[in-house]
Amino acid sequence: MKKIISMMLVVCIALVSIAAYAEPVASANNIRDTQNLRVNIDDIERLVRQNNPTVRNNRITEDGLNEVISDNTFNMLMSSQNQLAQMQNHTRGVLAQIMAVQPDEPDPVREGIIMSLMNDIAANERDIMQISSQMDQVQGVRNRSQISRTQMQLSHANRQITWGVESLFLGYHTLIRQLEQTRENLSMLNDNIAIMERRHAVGHITARQLQNVRSSRTQLEAAIVSMENELDNLMGQMNIMLGRSVDATITMGRLPAAERGFLDTVDRDRDLAMAKRNNHVMNMAMSEISEVASQWSESARRTEAMAQNNFDNETRAVLQRYESLTRAIADRERTLELAEQQLELLKDALEETERRFGRGLASRIEVEQARSEVALQEIRISSADAELFGTIRRYEWLIRGLSV
Repeated sequence: MKKIISMMLVVCIALVSIAAYAEPVASANNIRDTQNLRVNIDDIERLVRQNNPTVRNNRITEDGLNEVISDNTFNMLMSSQNQLAQMQNHTRGVLAQIMAVQPDEPDPVREGIIMSLMNDIAANERDIMQISSQMDQVQGVRNRSQISRTQMQLSHANRQITWGVESLFLGYHTLIRQLEQTRENLSMLNDNIAIMERRHAVGHITARQLQNVRSSRTQLEAAIVSMENELDNLMGQMNIMLGRSVDATITMGRLPAAERGFLDTVDRDRDLAMAKRNNHVMNMAMSEISEVASQWSESARRTEAMAQNNFDNETRAVLQRYESLTRAIADRERTLELAEQQLELLKDALEETERRFGRGLASRIEVEQARSEVALQEIRISSADAELFGTIRRYEWLIRGLSV
């Protein structure tokens, strides 16, 4: 019986080897919640790879797949099966020897031993069949392209998660600019309300007109509170995506300036070819086509036809997305250039207003309004630059195989 237990332990070791191998990976490189994490966009992919729970689980899964198809696992299962078979033969031999000797009278001890040996033989048969099934599964996986498709799916999922975290980073900065613009509008509105309150005091406007403007201020104040709450939610989501507590301290780094003249630096044919070569849908379709190519059944031909349709459709879709993104990049750059030209005009207008104010020909409120227009336009330029940056980033992810 001790031998039986030992052999079963061998089988258990073979079955849990994958989990034992993967466990250290799951606990490595995690960021402590007490740490003030600063996130820069160039660090996001590394942070996601090290700390996102789903990505870490995907890595464990992939390591497990590699372990399952390794010769070591298959050989371990075969060794366990051989040892069980040897023990089975030995047990059958012992049982045969006992059965060959017939006692003169009933022997309860002998009957108990016979029953125990027969139970051991039955248990061994079940274990041998189970290991045979596991060996068939491992051998089947090793002979099919399913493992390759699973690995492609895991890799694609990891890239999608990384892009999702980058999108949170870009969304944070979009929200920051909207908040700055709303606060600037509120400042201008407060100046106007101060003027209207003086005009109302001397009877130049009605109480209703003043109340309408004050109502607009209340709406802006509520919008600011809403955006501040959304910022908190967004940073909480970023923490969660990086495997941290929702309320852990996190700081977003600055958004880099967009690269001007980006389209002048790209090789259209090369990048489009890379986008197709890295595309997940196309790669999955090609894998399916390759798997059924040597099969002659009607089912295989249907699978091949559907996979080919998916491949052809995605080929057209990648081209469309590429052309759309290149047009968008050109449009964003033109928008940015026009915004910069408008800023120069507004700066000239501010200087003119300040000169007129110095000569007593303009009021202080006119100067403040001109300054606010300049400040708002600077925010618009920042927004246009960020839009260009984000579109270029989408182009880069398209080349890496994502449909974003």
